[in-house]
Amino acid sequence: MAELGINRVLRGDVPQPEYPQVLRRTAPSAWMDRAHLTLGYARRAYAADGRLTEPAGALAISAAMAAHAVLAARGEWVTNEKRLLERAGLRHMDELIFGLHREPPVLGETIDQAIQLFNDALTEAVP
Repeated sequence: MAELGINRVLRGDVPQPEYPQVLRRTAPSAWMDRAHLTLGYARRAYAADGRLTEPAGALAISAAMAAHAVLAARGEWVTNEKRLLERAGLRHMDELIFGLHREPPVLGETIDQAIQLFNDALTEAVP
């Protein structure tokens, strides 16, 4: 349906479904809950011990989840993730991940910054 919803018809008629309102209402919280759970786990299981790779991965995965939440709140179809972070206004995640250090307080602060970025982006997206 997403491909039909965003396709540009070159010839003839092709149905272009609108983004379902029920999905627009329910998907953002489902995606954002997953993003927050992922970061909460990363904080407890890895960041507290100064592990770096696992929190970096969790930040990247949760950013994609948060981006899906933002675009669902806007009612925008997603067919792939190539430009997902840009479309959702979450490209700043690059700087957060680049700035990671092994120190548990820095890792925790970075997770907090990501959560704030996700929440702000979703707040802006909700009509």
